[in-house]
Amino acid sequence: MLSAKRDAPLANREERLRPVYVFVMNNRKEEKSVLMRQRQRWWFILVLILPLAISGCNTSRPSSTPLRTDNVRFMDTWGIYTRCSQSLDPEEMRADAQRLSLAGKMTDSAGDPIFPQSEEEASTGPSGRLSADPSAMAAACALRAGQVAQERGLRSFAREMFLMVVTNFPQPRYRYYVAQAREGLERLDAEPSG
Repeated sequence: MLSAKRDAPLANREERLRPVYVFVMNNRKEEKSVLMRQRQRWWFILVLILPLAISGCNTSRPSSTPLRTDNVRFMDTWGIYTRCSQSLDPEEMRADAQRLSLAGKMTDSAGDPIFPQSEEEASTGPSGRLSADPSAMAAACALRAGQVAQERGLRSFAREMFLMVVTNFPQPRYRYYVAQAREGLERLDAEPSG
């Protein structure tokens, strides 16, 4: 009996504390729920926003594909020019000059920068450039083809190549090549026909 008397206040006390206990337990569940939602938000941020930020960084870097394409195109053009400058076959040189001329026109029409025409005095040598100009390569190739043809006595072929330079490259930046082609035409006109 003694224990029943001791237990009675405990039972009473438990009944009085039950609402507090339920409140505390509900409050803990709510806290856990809030913590779970916060964790879910952080995971959401990490899973969705972090890759987006990383991929955004990669898209800000320019693609190397156009650079590779430009490099391949340049190397092809340079190969044609090199073959022309080393060749002794006027027909092959004519074909190379025409290919280079076409490459120059394609480059100019593709919106690549074209230097403004200046009204400077004609230079006595090829102008210095920071990059290769396919049109200048074409002019040099056609000029060389004309000179080789003239040395071999192929007058009409030489005239054709010199005239190609004079007519297709009137821009001031190609003055050197035009002046050389005109000198070649003058030499052809001064030579006796034979």
